[in-house]
Amino acid sequence: MRQMLITFAAVYAVVLGTSSCGGTSTITPTNPGSTGYIQIERLARPAVKELFQAFAQHDSTNRVSPNAQPLSSQTLYTSIGSFTTTVAGRSAATAGALQSILIPDETAADLSKTGSGSYLGVETGGATATDKDTFGGRTLADDVITISLGAVFGNTLSALKVVPDDGKEVPCLTTDNVPQQNVADNVTPGAFPYVGAPH
Repeated sequence: MRQMLITFAAVYAVVLGTSSCGGTSTITPTNPGSTGYIQIERLARPAVKELFQAFAQHDSTNRVSPNAQPLSSQTLYTSIGSFTTTVAGRSAATAGALQSILIPDETAADLSKTGSGSYLGVETGGATATDKDTFGGRTLADDVITISLGAVFGNTLSALKVVPDDGKEVPCLTTDNVPQQNVADNVTPGAFPYVGAPH
């Protein structure tokens, strides 16, 4: 017991000493004109950065405003284009469509609409929603990974008449084969607790 108290006191002294070094505790914002925070993550659209961009570039993307597209070969916009045409082997038209849909990396919602929401509903004019909902946003029932994979490796964009079919689909990569959890749990939309039980 005595050894544990000595260890605790030593650790506490180190923590107290290091926290008092440096003098100031103010936070310097990374975005011009803003105050009080430092942006360290950006994840409005799940799997976009993770799919298209090399991991070494994630940190710099995380710290830049979603609307910023600096002229650099390491931007998310550029990564979407290069990944789509090289790794996925899709047409330049498909790459351009994905860039225009996915950038800026924000979740858009049209507040003038009264829909229940649909992932990429604003950007695709409701084409990604089963009921043509153009409200946008994202509902708990949206399987965003399958929607994203279908756009990159499948015929989602050509079926929506966004681009001509380039005939380069890879069907085995159009889904993660994991059902959307609320659907798998037979959750009633709009009914509390809104999500399925933890697994």
